[in-house]
Amino acid sequence: MAVVALVALRVSIGWHFFYEGVWKIAHPERFSATSFFTVAKGPAAPLFYAMVYDIDGRQRLTPEKNDKGEKVITGRVYLEAWQGQLDAAIKKYPFNDEQRKRATEIFDRYAKSLKVYFEGNREVEGHQEAIEAYLGSLDRFEEARRADGNNALHQRKRNWDKQQKLRAEVNVWLGDLDAMGDEYRSALWSILSDDQKAEGPIPVGSTRSDLMDFAVTWGLTAIGLCMIVGLCNRLACLGGAAFLVSVLLSQPPWPTVYPPAPEVVGHALIVDRNFVEMMAMLVLACLPVGRWGGLDAFLHRWIGQPLKKKYCSRKDDE
Repeated sequence: MAVVALVALRVSIGWHFFYEGVWKIAHPERFSATSFFTVAKGPAAPLFYAMVYDIDGRQRLTPEKNDKGEKVITGRVYLEAWQGQLDAAIKKYPFNDEQRKRATEIFDRYAKSLKVYFEGNREVEGHQEAIEAYLGSLDRFEEARRADGNNALHQRKRNWDKQQKLRAEVNVWLGDLDAMGDEYRSALWSILSDDQKAEGPIPVGSTRSDLMDFAVTWGLTAIGLCMIVGLCNRLACLGGAAFLVSVLLSQPPWPTVYPPAPEVVGHALIVDRNFVEMMAMLVLACLPVGRWGGLDAFLHRWIGQPLKKKYCSRKDDE
C-alpha cells in the first residue's frame, strides 16, 4: 500500500510540473520569468534582479555625450540591435539592390524616430528631461537605501513602494521603445518577397529573458514528464526541488519580509505549499520510486545491475 501511495505522489507532483510547463509552451505571450524575478523580495531579491537584463533601464537610457559635448540620450543599445537585425536579414535572404535601399531607408527612419522620441521636435515633446529626472531619482533612492540601516517595517514598505513606482515609470518608456523595435522588424518583413518569407522570420537573437523563459518552460516540462513515467526519477526530483528552492528564495514566507503574500493565496509562516512540495520531492529522491511502475526499472535492470556486478566483481578480485 505504501508503494502505491508513493507512486501516486510521484505521478501527482509530476503532473503538476508537466502541466505548468505545457501551459507555458501553449501560452508564451502570457508567461515571462522576468515578471516573476522583478517582484522578488527578501534577502535573496538582489540575486534575482541581477538575472533580469537592465532591470532599471540604466544601460538603455543613460545619457551619452554627442559630437557637441552635450549629454543626450541616444538609445545606442536600440540602434545597435536594429543594425544587427538589418545585417542579419541581408545575410540570410539575401536582399537585392532595391530591398537594400528600402531597408536602409527604414533603418534611417526609425533611427530618426528614436531621436525624436528622446529629444522631441516642434510637434512632439521629447522624453529626455523626464528620463534624466527618473535616473536622478533612482540614484538618490539607491544611495539612501544603501546608507539607511533602518530595517523597520515602515521603512521596508517605503523602500518597496518607491522601487515599484520607479520601475513602473521606466517600464512605460522601455515599453514604447520595445514597441518601436517591433514595428521596425515588421517594416523590414514587409519588404521581403514571398519566397524570402518562406525561409523564416528575421533573426533577432535571444535575449537573457528569452533564455530564462526557455529554461523554465522546458525544465518544468521535462521534470514533470520524467516523474510521470518514472524516468531518471531521482534526478528529476532533485531538479524540481532545486526549482522550488529558487521560488522560496524569491518569495520567502517569512514574517519579516515585505510585502506579505496576498491573502487570496492563503496564510503561511515559513512553511508554505512550495516548501511542502519541495520536501515531498526530496523524500521521493531518496527512494527508488522510479522503479515502481516506472521506466527506471528497465534502466536499473539493463544498466544499473550490470554495472554493479562488474564493479563488485572487480572489488572481489582485488
